[in-house]
Amino acid sequence: MGGGVLVDVVVLAPAVLASRRETTTMGKNERRRLAASATPWGGIGDDKLEPAQRMVAESHRSIYAFRHEKFEGDADFFNGYARDACPRCGSQDIAKRGFDSRGVQRYFSSGCRHGFTPQTGTIFEDRKLPLPAWTDYLLQVFSYDSFASMAREARRSDTTRPYWNAKLFSVLEGIQDDAVLSGRVWVDETYWPVSAKEAVRRPDGKLPRGLSVNQMCIGVGVDGDGRSIYIHEGFGKTSKAKTRLAFGGRIERGSELVHDMEGAHDAIVSDLGLKRERHNSKLLKGMPDDQNPLAPVNRMCFLLKRFLGSHSGFKRSNIQGYLDVFYVIANPPGNEMEKAALVLDRAMRCPKTLRFREFYNVKPHVSR
Repeated sequence: MGGGVLVDVVVLAPAVLASRRETTTMGKNERRRLAASATPWGGIGDDKLEPAQRMVAESHRSIYAFRHEKFEGDADFFNGYARDACPRCGSQDIAKRGFDSRGVQRYFSSGCRHGFTPQTGTIFEDRKLPLPAWTDYLLQVFSYDSFASMAREARRSDTTRPYWNAKLFSVLEGIQDDAVLSGRVWVDETYWPVSAKEAVRRPDGKLPRGLSVNQMCIGVGVDGDGRSIYIHEGFGKTSKAKTRLAFGGRIERGSELVHDMEGAHDAIVSDLGLKRERHNSKLLKGMPDDQNPLAPVNRMCFLLKRFLGSHSGFKRSNIQGYLDVFYVIANPPGNEMEKAALVLDRAMRCPKTLRFREFYNVKPHVSR
């Protein structure tokens, strides 16, 4: 070829090119993601697909449309939470100003001269999906499903899952602050490793042994009435200071504490005037649960690890958020639908908001 340059030319099939066009752009690095509604045959008319391809594409689009269908009950839900103050400026000088296009009550604040609705300032502000999608999401959360599998099943985009998780963590923040265990109370600590990339290594490159800073310490408590708490104590082995912060305000004075030989527990025994029953956990290994005096707290530690294991790739910085979710799972009410109702109600009564672009730190698009 006379010294010419040989170039490999790759021709992409129309279906591949079309599927690549069906993407959304999100994030600092303009990372491209396949849209949740997309199929591998995007841009190709159904009449040009094979029967099996057409069936899969139509089924996918049908389920996607069903999960994103407008729900008339949304307005009734929001209007059930009448507002007596402006969520922006706090002024109580407000007046009703008709309804928006979805039938949600509008208000006007004389304080900041802005309008708002019951969903303003909540996690539902600027929502795009109907509330049944949120209800379905919560029901899945409380059934030990992994967040990744939930997103796939619900035909949600890759950007929706972490965003909704962050909203849920925001709503549940502080939910354990008023939890108090009483009567006969079992406490223990369980540990979960930090991610491999966050692990601190010794000079020789090896991981330190034992309960090092590479282990997240989680305080677990449960009482005879089935109430339980889950608090992130920090990293490495527990201490008296960590024990006080985790359990000090969450165990009723004068209760009976059942625990292992961990010396850090002495802090709350003396601070709260607790009766105590101590057991050597090493001597209890292999004992049947119905005979093990530490079985109640051991079981909750096991279930917690099962829950965290179903989200093994989670960001360790969100650990308390996951513990708050498990708190809702492990405590009354027992029915998953009642738990979902509890969270939706909390979202409206303890309003917090988190905008999509703020979460992903994306600058608004400016037209040129």
